[in-house]
Amino acid sequence: MGLFSKIKDKATSALVKKFANDFISDFGNLNDIIINSEQKSIYLSVDLKGEKEGVNIDITGYEVVKSQDGNFINLHNITASREWINIALGKYYLDRRIEIPSQFIGIAKFLL
Repeated sequence: MGLFSKIKDKATSALVKKFANDFISDFGNLNDIIINSEQKSIYLSVDLKGEKEGVNIDITGYEVVKSQDGNFINLHNITASREWINIALGKYYLDRRIEIPSQFIGIAKFLL
């Protein structure tokens, strides 16, 4: 991974963390996010309300798509450290076109 890619991924991760924590505050807290745009992978560490331990989520393979309908992300492989979250993520997010909320559009451009 080149130096520019590493810097870009660290900056993107920091921005996503800040905005995501505001976005998911009703459900929990995003502790860590590591984006690797060259490998198209994302690692998330989340503390969810009602859960005694943190949840780790690995996304290997994503695609950011810009179309006339908006900006979307497709997640191709998702695994979580909790079985019920694995099932939910697979059912609702795996290989589906997920619209990127407008406040994240600027960040999404870094992932393209």
